[in-house]
Amino acid sequence: MQFDGSTWRGPAVALFDAPVRGMGPLDDLRSSAEHRLGAMTGVERIRLAWGVEPSIVAAPAVRDVVKEQSKSHGPVDGDLLAINGCCTLSRAVQRAVGELSSGEAITQDGVVVAARCTASELLDHVNGAGALGSRSTELDGRALASTPWATLDLLPSSLASDLELLIAHGAASTGGRRADLGDHPVQIAPSATVCPGVVIDATQGAVVVAGGATVRPGAVLVGPCAVLEGAWVAERAVIKANSVIGPRCKVGGEVGSVIFHGNSNKVHDGHLGDCLVGEWVNIGAGATGSNLLNTYGEVTTRLEASSSVERTGRMFYGGIVADHAKVGIMVAIPTGSSFGTGAMIACDRPPACVDRFAWLTPERMARYRWDRFEQTVRAVMARRGAEPGPALLGRLRELHAAGEAG
Repeated sequence: MQFDGSTWRGPAVALFDAPVRGMGPLDDLRSSAEHRLGAMTGVERIRLAWGVEPSIVAAPAVRDVVKEQSKSHGPVDGDLLAINGCCTLSRAVQRAVGELSSGEAITQDGVVVAARCTASELLDHVNGAGALGSRSTELDGRALASTPWATLDLLPSSLASDLELLIAHGAASTGGRRADLGDHPVQIAPSATVCPGVVIDATQGAVVVAGGATVRPGAVLVGPCAVLEGAWVAERAVIKANSVIGPRCKVGGEVGSVIFHGNSNKVHDGHLGDCLVGEWVNIGAGATGSNLLNTYGEVTTRLEASSSVERTGRMFYGGIVADHAKVGIMVAIPTGSSFGTGAMIACDRPPACVDRFAWLTPERMARYRWDRFEQTVRAVMARRGAEPGPALLGRLRELHAAGEAG
């Protein structure tokens, strides 16, 4: 074993993208290590759990964006512990990686979960030019949140583990324990604001309210859930179990089993369930998502307009809303939806699969003009004191041009 307590004492750690990625448009602007698979991303989880700063070896399409936005350095030469960015880092995985020797790999259904390798071997693998590990062992159990529905399958365990980790490391601690109902811990950061009349139910899981977050009067938080740094929960909001309100998000209405990645808004009434919401998304007042078919059957979905239908294995699945998408007021979001990067949806009953940069109104279906889209991106990001970098704009323009060519 190469752990000293909770600290990794082995080689440098790198988080990598598998050669084939499965999160659809949520993969457009981030590496797998930057997906929020519970309360934390893979980078945040390694940093907190192991006390090391992992590097990221991203897919070629997003490499420049990751380099621009991430503080993580590139992989060093020599021996590496490479971990799939979609890995939820369960205790079983942590035990297994601590016992890996050079040239060995752990797999799940033929996909590498972790391996001991060199930086050049890892880069070749991510680029689709080589396998990792001359010897491999199949992992006992599920560890890869490599699709949106797999992410939701693993969310109860990954979120509970992340909350335990956050609380243990004092990331949201006030130095005391507060629980309005139930025996699980509730920790509220000193700089967070929890207003009078908030109900916190810790019967089934822990609740964390992180630094700078605000929970307004009458809101209900049901554990396990996390309200992360700088997030804002509206008056009378109902945040059900297994929900993550990402950094600087503003959320109201009713949400349950939802991950908001960061900097997204769903302030007003309306329901979202069993779905993943990217960054810089806005969901208008009264917009409501279905996460259950009237037949109570298995939900199927298409992640891309050009892709085939996929089975989710889930009765409850709302879908995904990708980065920079905008959903208008009173929109009825179909079960198992996939709303692409940069889509603008202002018709009351959109199709379940909406392509990137679609412009949907009751009058017409068109494409979002690039100049108007870029103007909106700049305006939205400026509201939170941010601006798009050249790599991000270049990647968005590339995706926009690819849609026009198609």
